[in-house]
Amino acid sequence: MDVKLTLAEQDMLDGKAGKAKQLALRGIVKYAQILGAEELVEVTKTHMCCGSEAIPSDFPDGNLDCPAYLREDFYDQHIREFIPELNRGEFDGFYENAFLIDDVHTSDSYQWEYTQQTKEFWQMNQRIMDEAIKYGCIAGSTCAPYLAGWLPVMGEYFVTTESSNVLYCNSILGARGNGGGGLTTMLSAVCGRAPKWGLHFAENRRGTHVFHIHSKLMGKLQWDMLGIAVGRRLAPNAIPVLVGDFERPDLIKLKTMFTSLATASGCEMCMIVGVSPEAQTYEAAMKDHAPVAEFDIDDGMLEEYRRELCHPSSGPVDFLQIGCPNASVEELQRIERYMRGKHVKEGVRFCVFTNVAQYELARLSHIVDSLRESGVEVLTSGCILRCINVAYGAKGIGLSAAKLAHYSKTERDVPVYYGTEQEVMDAAVSGYWSVR
Repeated sequence: MDVKLTLAEQDMLDGKAGKAKQLALRGIVKYAQILGAEELVEVTKTHMCCGSEAIPSDFPDGNLDCPAYLREDFYDQHIREFIPELNRGEFDGFYENAFLIDDVHTSDSYQWEYTQQTKEFWQMNQRIMDEAIKYGCIAGSTCAPYLAGWLPVMGEYFVTTESSNVLYCNSILGARGNGGGGLTTMLSAVCGRAPKWGLHFAENRRGTHVFHIHSKLMGKLQWDMLGIAVGRRLAPNAIPVLVGDFERPDLIKLKTMFTSLATASGCEMCMIVGVSPEAQTYEAAMKDHAPVAEFDIDDGMLEEYRRELCHPSSGPVDFLQIGCPNASVEELQRIERYMRGKHVKEGVRFCVFTNVAQYELARLSHIVDSLRESGVEVLTSGCILRCINVAYGAKGIGLSAAKLAHYSKTERDVPVYYGTEQEVMDAAVSGYWSVR
């Protein structure tokens, strides 16, 4: 099927904007043909990993001296994999009319000691990032780019490799995007185009499955569990609609829920009646369509999922983390206030992951120094799943994010506890997790 191109796109496909954009657009056109898309959209916000993409399982013994990862640069890590026809030196940068910020990677942006990495591994990641910056990337190193000024407005087209970010942008900002992998997102970031399909169309942005919430959802943990409860009941390509007399969520609760929802499903848009801009009423969310299915969610269900994620027996913990998705400076301030006058137990490691923008706000506000005085380390970019070696050697792990608990339980042969941030902080001080 032919894809209709604008004059500017045809010039790009003919090579008039350089070989890199030509090859990237050629890939996007092929992608559009596979999807059955008839035209392309200009993408003005792009978000993808530009740093090292090695993962902890690549180093099962904790040894970071793997030559394959210590000699790679940006071309080896990203360009050669996705645009193999492009020779080294022919890549001249990302699409200049799109704001590109990088997703999380495998190394803290400032140091390597606390994360138990080698200096060489950290320097390798810095080298890759420096090259990406030269090509036009902004070093946000975050799974929550909306916390770093990356904010597509209603109707603006975006691409991202982060599943929870797809949900946040579609559901809360009213921007338009579909989930994408590393290949298609990289191609879009280079040529600034994506196939017009799926949630780009207004008629596709309507509810399919209705969830009646019989809970006030007053805490962050309840919103985290709601994402699991909804996600496990969704069909592929479904758009849930949440209705009920629950407490209005803030940004922190929303980003938490979208992360667990993306963990439990492939959902890319969620309508929260009265909160989502395209769902100010139930009728607006459904667009005169009857629901495919309806469900009831209550506090008992949410508590059941909490118990499922938490190790059943109380016990010692020596690694604890908050920050999934990356913590905002508001969350860092709350943690700092709770930890005043307390101190992390000797032999226990407790860290909070944020991004470089929120880190600098917290540092300038003396929050970072105060947390370190309490024994809490503030890290950037990743999490226990992405930052290589940060939890290596742990004998008991405590987490406040359903996503982290879910994957850590399957990847680590140690007790993994899940609970509120207060439970995490109390366990960091005592070195012991009391199961309620």
